[in-house]
Amino acid sequence: MFSDSFKISKFLKSIYKKINYRFIYVYLVGFSIFPIIWFAISHVDFNNWYILLFWIVLESAADLKPFRSILYYRMDMTLSFSVQLSMIILLDKWEAVLVVIVATLIAEFISKKAWYKALFNTGQYSLCLLITSIFFDLLKLSPPDVTLDIILDLPAIILSVIVYYTLNTFFISIVISLFTGNRFIDVFLSDYKIMVWFYFSIAPISIAASLLYTPTQPYKVLILIPPLIMADQAIRRYYTLSMETVETLNVLANIIDERDSYTYSHSMRVAEYSSKIAQELHLSQDAIYEIETAGRVHDVGKIVIEDGILKKPGKLTYAEYEKIKKHPEVAYRLLNNLKPYKAGAKYVLYHHERMDGKGYPHKLTGSSIPIGARILAVADCYDAMTSDRPYRKALPQKEAVKELIKNSGTQFDPVVVKAFIKVLERDYGYVHNNDNFVKK
Repeated sequence: MFSDSFKISKFLKSIYKKINYRFIYVYLVGFSIFPIIWFAISHVDFNNWYILLFWIVLESAADLKPFRSILYYRMDMTLSFSVQLSMIILLDKWEAVLVVIVATLIAEFISKKAWYKALFNTGQYSLCLLITSIFFDLLKLSPPDVTLDIILDLPAIILSVIVYYTLNTFFISIVISLFTGNRFIDVFLSDYKIMVWFYFSIAPISIAASLLYTPTQPYKVLILIPPLIMADQAIRRYYTLSMETVETLNVLANIIDERDSYTYSHSMRVAEYSSKIAQELHLSQDAIYEIETAGRVHDVGKIVIEDGILKKPGKLTYAEYEKIKKHPEVAYRLLNNLKPYKAGAKYVLYHHERMDGKGYPHKLTGSSIPIGARILAVADCYDAMTSDRPYRKALPQKEAVKELIKNSGTQFDPVVVKAFIKVLERDYGYVHNNDNFVKK
């Protein structure tokens, strides 16, 4: 008996190990569609099947052509919410839920999504729509025989958009947090803040569709397809332009690195170090993204410096060094005009400042230097020390860390240096010597 129990226990443990706990949440949300379908079928009047079919086609079409937003985590978005909000206003909640389940499954099948992703998307859409429909019905002030009163029902519409968007962001943020290891609250707040305007911008089209719609002539709402397509194209252009801006600056950063074989990939390494230091310091996801992005382009201002200075094997003259010192300001003038880089432009401007005020360009001291700039300063200097240069060979990792510690409190922020040493120990094989210490 004991032997059998032990074997069963061992078998269950082996099964548990094979199950990725992150997928448990995906399956819970995905498989929620089955009880929802059961309830929906028992409440839907299928005599109006042609109306259901109309909305299924409309919702499937809206969900078929996603576009990618440039967030901290690249996400695909569609205009399906405009159709779903219309269904929340016009249809019975169980009709709307059944439509969104069938339409999402069709769209996911056509898009050839993995079955668990299709199931999760269907589940979270149906839960969002069901709960939002309940809220709308409770908050609707116009009489039952009135489909929508734009004045009386406006608060219900606004709150419904907030409820739907909050739920949708909540479900997706949990998945991102589980699979990336980032804190849920950081992911949630980042996504919520950036995308909320998108939902409210397309809500008026749903309101207009609801005012035009009649069950006997549902095709009237198709007149709003052109403005919906225009909204879709405008949003796509916005995100495409943002992505192209980032890619263009990244290419420019690579070109600058490639001008000197000794510093090739320098900017990518600085961005990587900076991001990990920011994470070690438990900064917000917004700040981590801004610092990493700034690290990627922190030397872009060197585009105005001639090769003779950048590649000079000996000591720079006073005049040459003064030219070098201009590159943070050049970079700032460029980045401050580009929205994806605007928040991190000040980190680039101040990444050569020192804690003791002997840096450049503005001789800031201590905490007056933004934390992102203090992080870039440590990451930039470490990578410079551990890379070959025309005038010297790369320092060993241990020697470079000693230099960081030696200059902690004067050139570098001691808190940032401590955090970086932890990053080096965790991710880069550094073994810290207990005889070394970072000044407080």
